[in-house]
Amino acid sequence: MAQLKAASAAIFRRLKRLWIISIGLIGGHPCPACGMRSVLISRPVLWPELIDEWGLSPEWVRHFDQREGDCCGFCRCSLRDRQLAEGLVEAFCAIAGSSVRSLKELCQHPIFKASRIAEINAAGSLHRFLKELPNLSYSEFGSTDRNVPSENLLALSYPDSCFDLVITSETLEHVPEIDMAFREIHRVLKPGGWHVFSVPVVWDRKRTRKRASVEKDKVIHHLNPSYHGASGVAASDFLVFYEFGSDFTEMCAAAGFEVRVLKDSRNPALATFLARKTDRQRDGPSYHDT
Repeated sequence: MAQLKAASAAIFRRLKRLWIISIGLIGGHPCPACGMRSVLISRPVLWPELIDEWGLSPEWVRHFDQREGDCCGFCRCSLRDRQLAEGLVEAFCAIAGSSVRSLKELCQHPIFKASRIAEINAAGSLHRFLKELPNLSYSEFGSTDRNVPSENLLALSYPDSCFDLVITSETLEHVPEIDMAFREIHRVLKPGGWHVFSVPVVWDRKRTRKRASVEKDKVIHHLNPSYHGASGVAASDFLVFYEFGSDFTEMCAAAGFEVRVLKDSRNPALATFLARKTDRQRDGPSYHDT
């Protein structure tokens, strides 16, 4: 009986997947991650404690639920991951002058495969595509896996000007000093190199809130501790140090980047940052939205 139920469940999952793909082939849009046409599968992801800690309005709860919970029916990449894939494709086209349609296709391009790329903490569901790159430097903060080094964004072990591209996804809000993290990423990029990344930003807030800081190796909480990851998880690497507001782009530009922001016209929580290293520090911010 148990085997029959398992077999029936497996058949149901396959039929559901085929239905999703067939509907996508008719009316779906190509996924910037996998390149397939598919409808989106939706599920809520925020939990009440996090909503209260961030003070999100019902409208912004809906925006972030869509950002994290609406996924490609084929590759399961969220809207956030899909937009990050779009940003990677756009940055590559600016570097190489070539045209590709998806991250999957991009990872097969000889110029991209020859590029020096740092993925600092797995970039969500996009890691499955990036991990095949021969020149990828992949790391996880606090890793205990001998095959995966640990890197600290406040003190990267890499030499100056060694990467064409640095990728971070939902990482910068978890570092104690955002300005220092930007300086380190700027340092390890080659002139003209790109930092393509995502962070949660509440754009209708003018100023970033600092929830915690580190003083003499001790975490000081300025607001009640808030953690990302999952409800009830309080791992130290999920602690939120920053709630970014609309001034975040200026922080990035002040570190010596020319910043372009990809935004979704229907969902302001969807934003991907394309930060190009300039040859010198600028006196003021340089950025624009798209």
